[in-house]
Amino acid sequence: MPNQIEITGQWKGSFWYGPEYGAIEGESVEFMMFLEAKNGEFEGKCFEMGGVGVSPNADLALIKGFIKDGVISFVKKYNHATFFDEDGNVQDDFFKPSHEIIYHGEYTESDHKFLGDWEIVTKVEDSGGDMIEYLCTGTWEMKKEIE
Repeated sequence: MPNQIEITGQWKGSFWYGPEYGAIEGESVEFMMFLEAKNGEFEGKCFEMGGVGVSPNADLALIKGFIKDGVISFVKKYNHATFFDEDGNVQDDFFKPSHEIIYHGEYTESDHKFLGDWEIVTKVEDSGGDMIEYLCTGTWEMKKEIE
């Protein structure tokens, strides 16, 4: 496991939808991240370039996380909520905040990239006023493009 990975720079990757997404399980989205690091923590922006579920109104998502000994963890948050409707189409809700998408992964020295899992915890109020929690998951990878 590498001691220090230079996270600052441009990274290209993809994420895949997990089993909770039904018919689109295994479908992917390509993204580009621009990251700046300081003292093991980093911030940046992510742009989704294409794939299933990319909103035509999508702006850059904000990234904030840390890296230590080849292990990475970060949160991705958009400027508004997006969701799949009952027909599987992406919808934007500009009046609600984005969910936090939590990414965890490890650096693979042999492939020079990060591989990991992501999750979203969503709370929805049912017709009786009770809160129901949903967990959606998937996998991801990214490789450094530019120093």
